[in-house]
Amino acid sequence: MKIRKIMLVRSGVRIPWGNFTQPLGLLYLVSVLRREFPGQFEIDLVEQALYNLTAREMRQRIAAFKPDVIGFSCISLEAEDMAEVAAAAKEFNPQCLVILGGPHAKFFYDHALENPAIDIAVIGEGERTFPELLRKLIAAQPLDDVNGIAYKKDGRVVLAAAREPIEELDSLPLPAWDLVDFTRYNKVASMNGYCHSKPWAVILTSRGCPFHCAYCHDIFGKKARLRSPENVLAEIELLTGTYGVKEIHIVDDIFNIDLARAKRICDLIVERNIKITIAFPNALRIDIMDRELLQKLKMAGCYVVTYAIETASPRIQKLLGKNVDLDKALQVIKWTHEENIITHGFFMIGFPGETRAEMALTGKWALESELWLPIFFMAVVYPRTRLLEIARATYPAFDFSKWEMRDLQYRMGESFYEKATGVELSRIHLDMVRRGYFKFAKKILTSMPFPGNMVFLLSFIWWALPRGSVIVRKIESFMYPGPQQSPRG
Repeated sequence: MKIRKIMLVRSGVRIPWGNFTQPLGLLYLVSVLRREFPGQFEIDLVEQALYNLTAREMRQRIAAFKPDVIGFSCISLEAEDMAEVAAAAKEFNPQCLVILGGPHAKFFYDHALENPAIDIAVIGEGERTFPELLRKLIAAQPLDDVNGIAYKKDGRVVLAAAREPIEELDSLPLPAWDLVDFTRYNKVASMNGYCHSKPWAVILTSRGCPFHCAYCHDIFGKKARLRSPENVLAEIELLTGTYGVKEIHIVDDIFNIDLARAKRICDLIVERNIKITIAFPNALRIDIMDRELLQKLKMAGCYVVTYAIETASPRIQKLLGKNVDLDKALQVIKWTHEENIITHGFFMIGFPGETRAEMALTGKWALESELWLPIFFMAVVYPRTRLLEIARATYPAFDFSKWEMRDLQYRMGESFYEKATGVELSRIHLDMVRRGYFKFAKKILTSMPFPGNMVFLLSFIWWALPRGSVIVRKIESFMYPGPQQSPRG
């Protein structure tokens, strides 16, 4: 197969809450392709949601570029839009090879490959698999010995052996940040929801997590693989020195799994006098945090962290395998508050067998803690997770095989719990969301005296208060649809 042009697409359309991250997976992939095949391919990176490109506009982009291979990275929520664009690519050029990657490929490769427009799914990390796959295709060789893929052969789906995760993350080139339009990202909400400084960029300092939470999608595996502090600083210096980035958002599974490494990263930022602000939209395990790391994070420029606590019910903690030490969690929240770091918390309700009393306990714990913003979600069961097995055992009469793609999201749509039990979980959830944002508004106003926060908090009030009400209205409109416009309208 002759391959000259490769289009890489971060799939999706804009969704109501509008949070974005740069497509790190594709940026790493571009850098690997540049290293492995220098000058061999013309690569077009397309961020569909960021530019709000319709299916028609995507067709025009494909027609203009004329790719030989299109690689999609998408989550399940975006699968419908991805499939539409893939079909358009095949209509334009039936010989164009369509390859799917990202979380949807890992969990729904069999479903995805039922689509005649999708040829191959890359399952797991693509930096080793994709180049090997391209070499096989160029040489017209069989794919039988390529690990980490699923593909069609003689009318059936073949699942290859799993590919081992990349152990030496420092061996990967830094992401192709030259392809990112930072000015465009300045105009949209980040994964953190807001920024202290702009431009901003997301980084991964590690991959994988050793914990065994039942709901986890397990994209990077159950072993934490760490970049060295020096390698992380090389990327931060590239971002700040070359691209003028002023804020980084760390989006690891668990940044603080190695406290000494985390502290060293902070120390290097201070030692090298790098002037940035730092946010953690996730990435921190609360009950292994210590006070010294919080102090070092503050010195390095951290102004906001998010802890995933999930539930205040010890029984549900055990059921999930999360096993957060709730007393330690309260202590860490207190420490974080004392370090003058804005503190968010993630919580979920509607787990299999969860009682109203347990939901109320979670709400009470979250709202009475020193968290600035408790963020509530409805639990979602993903295929090939232990939570789905628990849900099936708890509700044997409920048909999980009919699970709809649009329900594979946290904030909107009916939950499996609501369908299986008849309990109006969506209304319980909405009440918690409202109370969480009221707490946030109060916290902002009462925190104005904090030294150094005046300018940021004034600008933050301008950003947060109207958006909080918009988020609540969006959740209401999707959970209780009336004559409102559909989300795809």
